[in-house]
Amino acid sequence: MPGQIRAAGIVTLKHLQTIHKGGKVYHYLRAPGAKRQRLPDLPLESPAFLAAYAAALTVLEVRSKAKPGTIAQIIEGYLASRDYLGHSESYRRTIRRHAEAIKEQAEDALASHLTTEDIADDLEPLAPNAAADRLKTWRAVCSYGKTKRLLTTDPSLAARRKAIPRTIGHPAWTDVDLERYRARWSIGTVQRLTFELIYWTGARISDAVKIGPGMVGRDGVLQFTQKKTGEPAFVPWTCQPPDYALGMLKDRKMLHMALEARLDLHLTFLATAQGRSRSSKALGHLVSDAAREANVDKSAHGLRKARAKILAEAGATVHQIAAWTGHITLEEVEHYTREANRRAAVRGREQTVKAVNR
Repeated sequence: MPGQIRAAGIVTLKHLQTIHKGGKVYHYLRAPGAKRQRLPDLPLESPAFLAAYAAALTVLEVRSKAKPGTIAQIIEGYLASRDYLGHSESYRRTIRRHAEAIKEQAEDALASHLTTEDIADDLEPLAPNAAADRLKTWRAVCSYGKTKRLLTTDPSLAARRKAIPRTIGHPAWTDVDLERYRARWSIGTVQRLTFELIYWTGARISDAVKIGPGMVGRDGVLQFTQKKTGEPAFVPWTCQPPDYALGMLKDRKMLHMALEARLDLHLTFLATAQGRSRSSKALGHLVSDAAREANVDKSAHGLRKARAKILAEAGATVHQIAAWTGHITLEEVEHYTREANRRAAVRGREQTVKAVNR
């Protein structure tokens, strides 16, 4: 019978059923009123087993309390599904916030009564970016509902999001900005190390905090999985760089000088002196504050844009830029190459770069 079992004499595992059959041991998560779930055939104290158990228990504890056939039931089912749980933590947070808001408004409304007009009315009072996230949530929920045959049609497909005004966003750092920052923060400071790491890799702050020596392969390429997208990014670390990046070797040399100047070595390059990983928020403030002290009004994300821009100006293709920066869609990269091509169109072939032009 399922009950409570203590793993390694420390952790109580509730709803765990263990079956001995044919000389083998099988583990299941089994709770009253819920379908039995198979767990890995591993020792109870192993990290892999405990992780699988925790994931299964999370799904179990989100069992629907909503009335059958309601929008709320579909939302609760979606939030417990693999489709939802497979996304990044930050994406799940956004979707859950909007899903809970929809659920609160819908109360006991039947899913069969949901129309495109209802969804449009829900989007109307929201700002453009919030409306875009809300529509993503509606489409994810409706797609799940249709897959589970809780909806016969998907009314979210005909709904249209509001146009999002074009904005510059975080501006890219200029050559003058880079020079000012380097002049203010010398090699050996955490401000300089953070700057050089983000500038060379083009990584987002959320990824920069976890980059470390263990991510460098035998081929000399740094590879890390992006937190936002779950996709990999590849950066020439010690290997011979591609032809378009040969003119950037001074930047890589600066980074390695900053790394060699560290007093403490840890699993991540930007860890604190005590070996703790820095938070994305803290690191973002560190760069912004340090930039202001250098009379540079730019952000850490602007360094990512600067790397993409310099890659485009060096002749890298959209695919090559995307491999380095980790952008998923080519459309995200094309505006960098478009700007570089237009700039090149008004320059002479033999133009020399003078200090006044930088």
